[in-house]
Amino acid sequence: MRDAPTFRARSAPFADGPLMVERVTSPSDSSTSSSSSLLRTAADSSGPGTAAGPEGSASARDSAEDRLRGLLAANRSVVSELALPGVLRRIVEAARAIAGARYAALGVIGPDGRLEQFIHAGMDEDTVERIGHLPTGRGVLGALIEQPEPIRLHTIGDDPRSAGFPAAHPPMQGFLGVPVRSRGEVFGNLYLTDRVDGSDFSADDEDLVVALAASAGVAIENARLYEESRRRQEWLRASAEISRDLLRPGLGDEVLVRIADAMLRLADADVVTLDFPEGDPATPAHQVREDASRLVIEVARGVETDDLQGTAYPTAPSLAGEAMRERRVVLVDGTGPLDPALTPVIADGIWGPAMACPLVGEEGVRGAVVVARCVGSRPFSPSDVETAEQLALHAAVALELADGRRDEERVAMLEDRHRIARDLHDHVIQRIFATELTLEAVTGRATDPAVRAALGRAVEDLDETIRRIRTSIFDLQGARSSPDARAVLLEVVRSSTAGLGFEPALRLEGPVATVLDPALLHDVTAVLREGLTNVVKHSRCTKVDVHVTVTASCVTVEVTDDGSAMSPGTGRGAAGPEDADHTDAPGTGRPVRPTHGRGLDNLTSRARARHGECTLATDERGTVLTWTAPLTS
Repeated sequence: MRDAPTFRARSAPFADGPLMVERVTSPSDSSTSSSSSLLRTAADSSGPGTAAGPEGSASARDSAEDRLRGLLAANRSVVSELALPGVLRRIVEAARAIAGARYAALGVIGPDGRLEQFIHAGMDEDTVERIGHLPTGRGVLGALIEQPEPIRLHTIGDDPRSAGFPAAHPPMQGFLGVPVRSRGEVFGNLYLTDRVDGSDFSADDEDLVVALAASAGVAIENARLYEESRRRQEWLRASAEISRDLLRPGLGDEVLVRIADAMLRLADADVVTLDFPEGDPATPAHQVREDASRLVIEVARGVETDDLQGTAYPTAPSLAGEAMRERRVVLVDGTGPLDPALTPVIADGIWGPAMACPLVGEEGVRGAVVVARCVGSRPFSPSDVETAEQLALHAAVALELADGRRDEERVAMLEDRHRIARDLHDHVIQRIFATELTLEAVTGRATDPAVRAALGRAVEDLDETIRRIRTSIFDLQGARSSPDARAVLLEVVRSSTAGLGFEPALRLEGPVATVLDPALLHDVTAVLREGLTNVVKHSRCTKVDVHVTVTASCVTVEVTDDGSAMSPGTGRGAAGPEDADHTDAPGTGRPVRPTHGRGLDNLTSRARARHGECTLATDERGTVLTWTAPLTS
């Protein structure tokens, strides 16, 4: 190994100059290479033709020392920064300074082999704005991408690889390009144009910039490791916070909002949405349709998302729809405007790179998370995708836990209802029934007719109370995952409340829940709905009683109202317009309303199809519709 010259004896002649002519070209020591080159320049300046002799040699040597000190200072500046954007900016400024260039830039190469970032120095903002879009890697810049070896040119325009400059671009002549390597791969390229003194870039300039590029590669590697470490630390902290939230009951959809906020921060995104198939977002996973035609944004966080929540859009061909169908992350890496068809709601020309992650639970896909950045932003990196996948997994777990908690609450509510129903049956009804038996026994011993009548009315009232309590018991027991006949009939009666202005009284007698098969229940429901609809349209009543009775042989539906009487018959009463003048019903003193012929014909047809009958009559209670069908056709 050769001894490197020292610079301490500045007054001594540089006699070892000729020995220093050989350049060190080891790629592992670019700094040594640049030092030898500069020392060679100093030695050459002491030969014949040097104006000042030993003094000129010392001056050249001082200039070489100054440039080396500048390189060392540039290296210290570059490696002292940990944030990657700051490192890249310092590299550009340092290269411009040590090469004495007017303009400098660092182009970062993207996955597609083009420049995804272009950090420049030397141009004012007005000039940059007039130029427009930044270079993407064509012409001489692209040549350095294809062949990552240093390039020096006297005039850029004379090179056949040159693609020219935009109209507002300042003129440039000399060019020096050097690749910057990190992790064994070319990270980007340093581009320098036009020395300030007007001369061409020399081999010494090239050596200095190559040495700086080697230090820049190390600095970029350190910045990347620091960024990965910081992101992983943030991810661990966010994961711990979300895990605590998942274990806390009562947060509900707030957990999804927090997950969206964490994804917005950790993925360095501008907007995050959680999209679910149209319908109730609380629908259990096994009931969610993965092929739903529309998706709804349930959570929206980020830039300009105030009006997004609750918005629906077509599933195909959106990113979210594709992610749900294929159960994988779907990426759009372009830096240009996002295709509106991919995210119809947020693609309004300002969004660029985007990705969608499916929310996959144990029983299927629940929805998708859509993450997007503004147009012109860098594409999502593998670490961004990994972070999004992990947070999407957290969101899926949150939905599964929410389902579990809802099921537990529903079971607790049903158990409570069954307990109340059991208590009503075992305690309240039994005590009322015992009181009723006592009154009946007293009635038999009473001799005063008025007392006997009063006791009879009391017994009837107790019977009615027991029937109403039983209806309440059926109502309490009807709230189950698969509604029975009682719950269906209750729902039909309640649906007429809006038209009547009050809720009809419903009495169910016999084994209604167990005897009515689906086909017969369908007919009974249709009869009850048609009868109540007819009452709403025509009766002008203040009271409606519905009585459904199941015996060993038949089922009977009876709808009684105290409104206008209908013309008597079997369902084919007098026809007439609905707004015809009302006349008095014979023997009742109440007005007669016109019948609704087609509806009553349908009820009669249903009864006959089951070998039953349908009648319409009036008595002291009012108008009575009776529909009867045997249990076996």
